[in-house]
Amino acid sequence: MTTAPADLARLRERRWPPTPTTSQTHAVEMAMYSRVWTSGRYTQAAEEALQEVTGAPHAVAFQSCTAAIHATLLAHGAYQIMPLHTPAFGFAGTLTGAAHIGMRLLYHDVDPDTGNSVDPAPSPYALVLTPDLHGVPHALPRRSVITDACQSLGTLVDGRHVGARGTSCWSFSATKLVSAPDGGAVTTDDEALARVLRQLRDYGAEPGEHRANALITRPGHNWRPSELSMAMVADQLTDTFPAHAARARDVGARVRETLADVGLWHQRVPAGTHPAFHKIRTGLPGESRARQKALRELLENAGVPTHDWGTVPLPTHPTFHAHRGDEPHVPAAATLAASTFCLGTELCPPWTWTDEETDLVCTILEMIMESL
Repeated sequence: MTTAPADLARLRERRWPPTPTTSQTHAVEMAMYSRVWTSGRYTQAAEEALQEVTGAPHAVAFQSCTAAIHATLLAHGAYQIMPLHTPAFGFAGTLTGAAHIGMRLLYHDVDPDTGNSVDPAPSPYALVLTPDLHGVPHALPRRSVITDACQSLGTLVDGRHVGARGTSCWSFSATKLVSAPDGGAVTTDDEALARVLRQLRDYGAEPGEHRANALITRPGHNWRPSELSMAMVADQLTDTFPAHAARARDVGARVRETLADVGLWHQRVPAGTHPAFHKIRTGLPGESRARQKALRELLENAGVPTHDWGTVPLPTHPTFHAHRGDEPHVPAAATLAASTFCLGTELCPPWTWTDEETDLVCTILEMIMESL
C-alpha cells in the first residue's frame, strides 16, 4: 500500500470541534445579551448538567481543567515541598498547578498494559494525583486520590459514570468530547471540598451576591469561567454529548479489538469498563526501532493518520526537572513514550470516524500486520 485510499482521505480534514449547533449558538447569544459574563445562570446550568451526566453530587466549574486541578490541590492543603505522587507517563498539564505550588513530585512507573498509575508506595503527608489515561480509568481507590479525568468524560464502569465517586477534574477544551473556547470543572462527593473550591475560584471570597474585601477569608484566584463558554458546555452536556460519548465508546471498542487480534499494543480495559476513548494508542513496545518506524510509515501511506502524545516521560521533562525528587526508575513509562503513538488526529479524532472509515482502518491494520 503506497497511496491513501480515497475513502480515508477525509481523515486528514478538520472535524473537531464540530460546528456549533443552532441551540449552542442561541445559548451563547443569550449569555452575551444577559451582560452577566461570569458567575451567572449558565455556570450553574453547566454544573447541574455535569452532575446529571456523572452522577456526582457536587460540581464546581472553572475557567480550565488546569485551574480546576490547581484549586483541588490547594483545597487538599497542598503547600511548597509537599510530596505529590504522580505517574511518570501523561501530559505535563496535569502537573502545572503542582509545579506552581512548588510541590515535590514523586514520580512512579505505570502499568505497562494500560499506561495508568500503579499503587504508589505509602508516604505520609502526601497527595496522589493521577489521570485516567485516554479514557481508561485508573485502578486506584477513587476516593483516596485526585483524578485528572479530562480524558474520561463518558467512560462507564459497571453502568455508572466513572466520575460518580471521588474527586475528578474535567476539561472542556477544544479537543474534548464537550468542547468550548475553554473551561473545566471539578466533581466531588465531598460537600466541604466543593465549598472550598467555590471560594478558591472567586478570589477566596465567601459565596454571596456581592464581592468585597471583607468577604475574602482565604487566598484565592480569579478562576471563574466565562458564561459564554459555560453556555456552550451546558447545551452540549444535555444535547450532543450523549451521542458523542457513545460513539467514542463504540469506535474505541471496535479498533481496540482489532489491535488485540493483530498483536499490536492496546490499553487493557478491566471487565465491566466501557471507556469513551479520548485517544486510541498503539505501537510495538519492545520491538526494534526499524519495525516501529515501518509500522507507522505503512499506516500513514495507507491513509491512516497518526500523531504523537506523551513522547517525553514527565521525570525527564525540562519544565518539571526542578520539581521532582530523586531520579525515578520508570521503564514502563519510558517504553510507552518511545514506542507508542495515537491513531487519528486531534482535529479528526476516532469518534468522528464513520462506520465505513472505522472498518477500513481496522482492515488496513490487519493487512499491515500480515505483511510487516
